Amino acid sequence: MKENKIEVFKRCSYRDDDSGKVFLASLICPLIITLIFSMIATQISTQREINISQVTSNLWFVSIYALMNFIVNILIFFIYNSINKISINASKIKFKFSWKTYLIVILIGIVSLFGIQYFIQSVNDFLSLIGIPMDGGVTINPTDFGTFILATFLLAVLPAISEELLFRGIVFNGLRSRISDWGAVVLSSLMFALMHGNLLQLVYPFILGMVMAWIVMRTGSIVASMIIHFTNNFLVVVFAYIENTTGWSVQLPSQWWFYLLSLILLALTFLVYFLIDKFYFRHKNKEDVEKISTKFSIYNYIALGISIFILILNTITLFA
Repeated sequence: MKENKIEVFKRCSYRDDDSGKVFLASLICPLIITLIFSMIATQISTQREINISQVTSNLWFVSIYALMNFIVNILIFFIYNSINKISINASKIKFKFSWKTYLIVILIGIVSLFGIQYFIQSVNDFLSLIGIPMDGGVTINPTDFGTFILATFLLAVLPAISEELLFRGIVFNGLRSRISDWGAVVLSSLMFALMHGNLLQLVYPFILGMVMAWIVMRTGSIVASMIIHFTNNFLVVVFAYIENTTGWSVQLPSQWWFYLLSLILLALTFLVYFLIDKFYFRHKNKEDVEKISTKFSIYNYIALGISIFILILNTITLFA
């Protein structure tokens, strides 16, 4: 009986104030982790008299770093909800929807990767042309079955859970209480892109973030966005593994026809989204979101300001 009484007083929805605070935490905590790991890498490289890149590219180092980011994001989610007495149900973790919806969501994840990645390659070519160094950071490179499984777990499974809990679970749903649904789709996706703090990882997370927020809006569940997130990242790992083991690559040569093809594929991808939205999800957006009339939370402005500053700073360091 006591537990039931406590549950009654838990808040069952997020506000834009929650969005700003959680976004701020998702910026600061990983930054602290990065600084700690940078100091550890510097110490190890100094003691062993090796180049620091040998440390930061080490499989164990990269794996522990990815695992720590997951743990911190999960802690942010549960601790924030606990401190603010918010029910976990507010994040809309719902598994109950039709098998057709599951298939549609997986299809969207597959279409998103193939339809957007060549456009992103075109964007990267442009950035390279204007002198932006193409340094995407250190990650797990699946060269055998063992590293393939490890990369799948650390780069596909864990981010799909932790990042969706924060950005579609709290940030997106919180923003919906203050602005329109589509406004929340765009703003939460911008926050998701800025969270990566990297100019080279800005456009794709923004587009994919909008797709995942749209799916949450239509299905009423972040499980759907987790599936898309996992499908996307898993396919990236799969193709990296195939390229490393067979030499075959999905990359296309950067010629004039490639840039035209990338625009056509992007347009077709958004056409697929439109058709799915119109003919499948048209009766699946009946959720009522309670709007609040207070001013837009200052935490959102602070977090956006800090994220833009970090992006600029990281971009400058690329040239160092």
